[in-house]
Amino acid sequence: MLSDKIKEIKLLMQYAVPPEEREQALALLEKYDGDRIALNLFHSFYSYLPEGLDDAISAVHVLARKEGLFLLCAVTGINNYLYMVSQEDAEFLGSSAEGIWDSDVRDFFGYRDQEESAKELADISSFSPYTPAHADEELCPVCSAADGELHALGCPVEVCPWCDGQLTRCNCRFTITGKSKLHTEADLLPLQEELHKKGRVPYDAKRQRPAYPEDIES
Repeated sequence: MLSDKIKEIKLLMQYAVPPEEREQALALLEKYDGDRIALNLFHSFYSYLPEGLDDAISAVHVLARKEGLFLLCAVTGINNYLYMVSQEDAEFLGSSAEGIWDSDVRDFFGYRDQEESAKELADISSFSPYTPAHADEELCPVCSAADGELHALGCPVEVCPWCDGQLTRCNCRFTITGKSKLHTEADLLPLQEELHKKGRVPYDAKRQRPAYPEDIES
């Protein structure tokens, strides 16, 4: 639950944030307290302070977004730090001044090399502040896929291409694969192959977005 994660972050902040910055840091946490993406970033940062020194996040900027993954920058009193964040977790990538060293991450977000990423990410102030993903009507409220993008496999909002029902709730996934249960990655491979052949239904913000994420059963 988000409330549990917030409690963990606040506990970490007691040991990580300089006393004079605590009020501002807590205010920023409160701003994003309903957003899983931001909370994953905060939890990762305060669990592992990049410089090993007391520090606090003062702002979060969104640098790129693709297929439910966010390239975010945590601005602090010491430096600007890059993270790749999903609804599940956050991965520390290093400082923005050094660019992105991970070639897979660079390729995913469209940077040719580390030097290009460092150059394009040099001025963090030119990027927009991060807006809570759940408040963005163009994003799936569960997996954060953008309008026209494919859902993360297993997202309860995804529409079944065979019956137009809810893919995680209808029986098509069992009928198509001939399996009675789909628990392991090995179980899911046949379903992924059949979905690829049939063609998955991209996220449609106007038609698929529920009024509230909790309205969707997983």
